[in-house]
Amino acid sequence: MAIIIYPKTLDWTYMKQRPQQLMIELGKLGHTVFFENLTPLDHEYIEVAKNVFLFSDCQHFINNKLKELRRTQKVVVWTTWSKLRTRIQIFHPDKVVYDCCDEFPQWAQYEHSMIQVADYVVCTARTIMERISLAYPEKSVSLISNGADEAFFTLDKFEKPLDLPNGPIVGYIGAWAYWVDHELIKKLSLRFPNVNFVSIGVPYGDVPNYDDRNNVHILGQKPHDELIKYLQHFDLAIIPFKYHPITLATNPIKAYEYLATGVQVLSTALPECISMEPYVTTATTHDDFGNKLAYFLSLNTPDSFKESRINFARQNTWKIRGMQANNIIENLLSNS
Repeated sequence: MAIIIYPKTLDWTYMKQRPQQLMIELGKLGHTVFFENLTPLDHEYIEVAKNVFLFSDCQHFINNKLKELRRTQKVVVWTTWSKLRTRIQIFHPDKVVYDCCDEFPQWAQYEHSMIQVADYVVCTARTIMERISLAYPEKSVSLISNGADEAFFTLDKFEKPLDLPNGPIVGYIGAWAYWVDHELIKKLSLRFPNVNFVSIGVPYGDVPNYDDRNNVHILGQKPHDELIKYLQHFDLAIIPFKYHPITLATNPIKAYEYLATGVQVLSTALPECISMEPYVTTATTHDDFGNKLAYFLSLNTPDSFKESRINFARQNTWKIRGMQANNIIENLLSNS
C-alpha cells in the first residue's frame, strides 16, 4: 500500500466529483490518502472517509507526517490539474499519475509539461486517451471512465422535496454552466409549457436567467447525498450540452448517477453518451431532442428497461474505477 497525495485543487466539500470518489475508493483498498484542501482547515488532519485525510498546512505535512510515513511507504501523487506540474515536486513523490479529466482550453498550455513528469497518464474519455496516446506514444496511458456512486442504488423511497414543482419533471443535475445548451432549454420550455424543467447544481460562468419562464426552476447546489431524493422524482433526466471541445471529451458523471436510479436519460449526442446507448438515448439537433423528449413524456406503459439501466450503472461504479486506479498504482510501484 502507498501514501496517495491529491494536491491542492479544490475543496473536499465542493460538490462530490471524480477526485473525491477515487480517493475514497483508494482509501477503502488500504492506501493512506492525503487530500490537500484548497481552503485552510481548523485542524491539522480531518479523516473524511476510511484512510482519507484532509490537510491544508502543506509545509507542516511535508516536514512531519510525510517525512515519517515515507520511511516505510512509497509516495504517489495523483493529480487532475496540469497546472500543478511544478508544485507537485515539493512532495518528492516516487511516482506521479496525471488524471486528465477535461479538455478545458485554458489548461492546455500546461499539459505538455505535466505529461513529461508523469509516470502514468489516466484519461476519463476515449477521445482524450486517443489524443494523448498519439501525441506521446512513449507514455503509458489508460482509460478510467467516471462512475456511479453506490448510494444512488438505494431501495429507499424518499418523499418529494418541497422545492420540486408539481407536475411532470425533466431534470438536470450538474454545473449550470456555459456549456449547457441554454438555447435548447428555452426552446423546450416553450414547446412543453406544462412540463417543469429543473436544474440542480452550482452556477458556473456567465449563464442566462430564466425569469421569464415559469416552468424553468433553477434550484442551485444541493448536498451530494440529497440528490437521490430529487432524482427519484424525475420523469426524465437530461444532459443538454452544447457541442464544444469540453463536452465532446467529457464522460458525464451525471449519466451514471441518473442510470443508477433507473430514470430514463436523454442527452445531446456526445461521443461518450453515444457509447452508452441504449441505456442513454442521444439526440443530434434541437428538434431531435424535442421529439425524443415528447416521445418519452407520452409513454403510458410500464418502463421495462429500467432494470437494465440500473444493471449497466452497477457495472460502472466508483468501486470498479477505484480498483482500476489501484492496479495502476500497484504496477507502477512494483516496477520501480
